[in-house]
Amino acid sequence: MSTGLQVATDVSVARPRRAVIDEAWRRIGPGLEVLSSSDGGPLRRTVKRILDPLVLRLRVNPQFSTPILTGEAAAAVDALIVGHGHELLLTARWFTHLKKARRRLRITTGNAQELYFPVCFELAVTAGAPPADSDAAAEATLLELHGDRDRTAGAVLTDHLADPAVVERLSRQLATGWRDVSPGGAITGPFLGGLSTVLGPTGDHRAHGARQRVWAALIADETPYNLGALARDVDGALPWSIVDVGLSSVAPQQRPDVIGEQRGERPLDRTVAERVRATLRRGLDRTELPDIPLLCDEEVDRVCAPWGLLGEDRQATLIVGIDLAVDLMPLDEKHSPHSAVATQIQARLRKEAYVLHARRCLADGAALHPRQQRVVDDLRAFARPYLSRLWARLHGRDVWQETCADVDDVRALLDGVARSTSLDQRQRIKAMLENQLAPTSGAGAI
Repeated sequence: MSTGLQVATDVSVARPRRAVIDEAWRRIGPGLEVLSSSDGGPLRRTVKRILDPLVLRLRVNPQFSTPILTGEAAAAVDALIVGHGHELLLTARWFTHLKKARRRLRITTGNAQELYFPVCFELAVTAGAPPADSDAAAEATLLELHGDRDRTAGAVLTDHLADPAVVERLSRQLATGWRDVSPGGAITGPFLGGLSTVLGPTGDHRAHGARQRVWAALIADETPYNLGALARDVDGALPWSIVDVGLSSVAPQQRPDVIGEQRGERPLDRTVAERVRATLRRGLDRTELPDIPLLCDEEVDRVCAPWGLLGEDRQATLIVGIDLAVDLMPLDEKHSPHSAVATQIQARLRKEAYVLHARRCLADGAALHPRQQRVVDDLRAFARPYLSRLWARLHGRDVWQETCADVDDVRALLDGVARSTSLDQRQRIKAMLENQLAPTSGAGAI
């Protein structure tokens, strides 16, 4: 096998994960064109469907998933990718045969890369090079793969979890993974102090560079992991209550079940089955997702991780969101938020007509009429719907392995969640006022 460039990659210092993967990929040499982008690096789907789950095995090697890899982790990633060069070359050959068979069979459902990349790698490992009758082998593989694709994802999930052996295996996996999460001894002050920079004024290009460097350091910090582990400890001291902010219905956080009744309505209360169903509902094209068994296995790992999120950058983003959400008080005219982003969002919320209307109806902090209390409660509990929506967005990014490594992207996400939460509240309160609080002649009606 030609190894192309023979110059060893310098992985003695911490380096961006993407750069390490890209350089290792190019060292394998020619033959990977169908798995590569136009510039010669691996396709995004190649990383997502082959390298991350099958070569680097992020589920058991979480140290390989950080945006910035340590020198040791970078060397290991480089060695694994180059060491699997032969299998990756065979994967490319198998994919070429499967695409031709797809055209012959006139299969149009699903995305070929999303569906076939992991299958081709499996064939490369188990069967080796495509045989002489590769056309027949490829067609048989596709017929087996697509035979169950017309069934609804919900039905497939229900059938999968109806098997007691499957539920028992997932439950053991859940119990083991949950026990493995424990807080470290790192202090939280530096991380929480760095949030003032992340949420600070926009500034010029120099300010953006400084903010990005701080965010990269915060992603690598142990604080989000430790806080998530402390949320499960009866003696764990958090800066805020996971019940008050609406992430859990009980403190400390309890281990969810695989199936059965949820313990509450908050994001961290959901069973594994409900989380997978939520993923299927959000995934407009089921073929963009792994098969149901793998999706369940991955979700169990995600449930076990702190905050129900595997990616350190998504965990860090949730902590930033909590810090921001508890600083938003639309009904308190005297409250001054601590960060520039919170100040901007707070000002926008206070200008909402429904907020101004509710504020006028308050007397000494209480609603003038009992029926108005629901409107006021919705506004006072802004952090709860905000964080529920933010957690759902981050969960989706975790499933699709979309990073939060760019600080401006994180700020845009936090602002967008505030806008959508405000719009949702506006619609619900408007409907409430129209249906239940129709104006009467009394002065106390809204």
